Amino acid sequence: MASLDLARLEGTTGFLLRLAQLRVYDEFHARLDAMGITPTRYSILGVIHDNPGCRPHEIADALRLKRPNLATLQAQLEREGLVARQEEEGRAVRLRLTSDGEQLFARLAHIVEGLDHGLTETLSEAERATLHALLRRLVHP
Repeated sequence: MASLDLARLEGTTGFLLRLAQLRVYDEFHARLDAMGITPTRYSILGVIHDNPGCRPHEIADALRLKRPNLATLQAQLEREGLVARQEEEGRAVRLRLTSDGEQLFARLAHIVEGLDHGLTETLSEAERATLHALLRRLVHP
């Protein structure tokens, strides 16, 4: 098969970001699908780990998830014994990882750290820091 000319597309930020995201997700799924962990589930666990006592709407807003979708995932994580809710007066709910959740997240964080380093192994530390800084600027203009 002949090689296609993608120069125009590769000159756009969105196209390159999408291809990069697909590469990251392919690696993520290859390493974590067997554990039932998706990028979204990992992100939710990570936010709760780093922000114990956070509220579900804060997680949804931070991760740009629809609140009903987060509620479904939260319920699954609770059933699996990874997340616990603390209800306060006025029906406010705060979330924390259970002991099992903390143990699982420690293992997951180690795997994801290795994945991230593998994906950026062709970059110097300075280039990696620059990439992260530039991506943060795109996300938080």
